[in-house]
Amino acid sequence: MKEGTDRATAKIVPQDAPIVTLTDRAIAKVHSALAGSANIGVRLTVGREKGSFTYKFEYVAPDQIDPRDPALPCGAWTFSLNHETVDWIRGSEIDYVSSGFTQGWVIDNPNPAWDSELARRIAAVFDQTINPGLAQHGGRVALVDLKDTVAYVEMSGGCQGCSMATKTLRSGIMRVLADEFPELTGVVDTTDHSGGSSPYFKGDQQGTSPTF
Repeated sequence: MKEGTDRATAKIVPQDAPIVTLTDRAIAKVHSALAGSANIGVRLTVGREKGSFTYKFEYVAPDQIDPRDPALPCGAWTFSLNHETVDWIRGSEIDYVSSGFTQGWVIDNPNPAWDSELARRIAAVFDQTINPGLAQHGGRVALVDLKDTVAYVEMSGGCQGCSMATKTLRSGIMRVLADEFPELTGVVDTTDHSGGSSPYFKGDQQGTSPTF
């Protein structure tokens, strides 16, 4: 089974909301995938990493059923949710799209991918204020972790390996974060700049950093 993609927003889902809704296309995909198989269902496990959800679909054999896992109506088969991560997908719609070159699970997940309000606010500033400026140079920066009051970030695209990356971080990104979040005590760049394949400025080449 393939992993899915999601469209997550920062909205808290009530505990009494329906756990998950399967579309007819999702149910049909389970049926076609399991037809003629000794497996009896599919199990979905949700993860959270770097401000995004990850989804892992696994086949379930008759001796692998976990009675703690919520099960969804899925015709002759079972579609179960890992009980340890069910709250991260509560209120979602699971669909399967197969059209042209697009094929795979699509999960509309309304839950926040960060469990910290501060992390959600920092990630929003990256998306709304900082990244539009970095996009001028084909770059992007993302929050990958928040430990206490230290933000860990990762640069990509034109910013990865760019000779102006340090200046951009210190004079631009850190300035914006310091203004918006005085409670932050540090920003750490976790980027592997040696692996940059398309830096905007190379080696000793200098230029002007993006403005935010």
